[in-house]
Amino acid sequence: MKNSQQTDSLDLIQKQIEDSINWLPKNTESVDFQRVEGTLESEPFKSKLLATLELHERTLNQLTTGYACGFEIEFYLPSTKITELKQLIADCLPDYQMLLIDLETEPKTNHRHFYLIKESTGYPPEGMNSYELVSPILDYKSLPYFVTSFFEILQQVGAQDNDSIGFHLHVSTLDNIKLSPISLLYQLDQQNLLDNQERKYTRDIIKQFFNYSAHDWKWIFEEITRKCYNVNFLYYADNNHIELRSMGGAGYLEASQEIITNCFKTFVAYDLAINSSNESIAEAILNNYSLKQNLRKTQKMTYNDLKKTSTDETWVV
Repeated sequence: MKNSQQTDSLDLIQKQIEDSINWLPKNTESVDFQRVEGTLESEPFKSKLLATLELHERTLNQLTTGYACGFEIEFYLPSTKITELKQLIADCLPDYQMLLIDLETEPKTNHRHFYLIKESTGYPPEGMNSYELVSPILDYKSLPYFVTSFFEILQQVGAQDNDSIGFHLHVSTLDNIKLSPISLLYQLDQQNLLDNQERKYTRDIIKQFFNYSAHDWKWIFEEITRKCYNVNFLYYADNNHIELRSMGGAGYLEASQEIITNCFKTFVAYDLAINSSNESIAEAILNNYSLKQNLRKTQKMTYNDLKKTSTDETWVV
């Protein structure tokens, strides 16, 4: 006689058999590309992942919601080192789960693979090319493992960086939470995630918001925010998705723990924004920023109006 657990298992198997008639694989577009298979077995992968999380245990226990994340690592490397790099990466990816795909442009897949992409980003040293390692969508708890592993590998093969490249973090909430981008931007700044010096590709987004009157924020959000700022809000409608582009610059490939700490500060900023009242955020913004400038559209102004504008006005042409 079958016990209840066996009966449940039998029912589940039968349901899966019935449902599988309509199953479709999601990664058909990736199979034709050059790739290497992950080789790290389950137990050492789990052990290493947990070890990288120990430093962040307090933060992990404080977070009140789940997050999806991903990252991009820009670097320079001689093309002769790419074969070695790919094998070392394969050795740190979990076996039977993940691939490293080597290609010029990223295909559409089921977001389970890492990509090694040759780029034209930055100013590579003589004899080197620009490359980018792009992660799939990850559970945020795996991020320290992959960042630590990749940075160690890149140091091992002699990768270099400079002020024209960096690390980009993608974050979104797992749940469809309605979160004000203004509240999130404030909390990101309070976590000191946006106070690095401007680089060519990362303009200061705080100046674009909190130097201006709140009357202008909606227009700024809709028209100004884009990839060249240290926070990219272009995909914010998709579960509050941002791309934090402010981490990087010269020496960043030797600062993996600082990068990881800043990633976790980003999750903290989300949590604080989610759990703070609009009133408390408004009061803090009022007390911490100038809010003095105003946007004026020149299409609505005469020539004489232009001559009369104050120094606190910015023209939109």
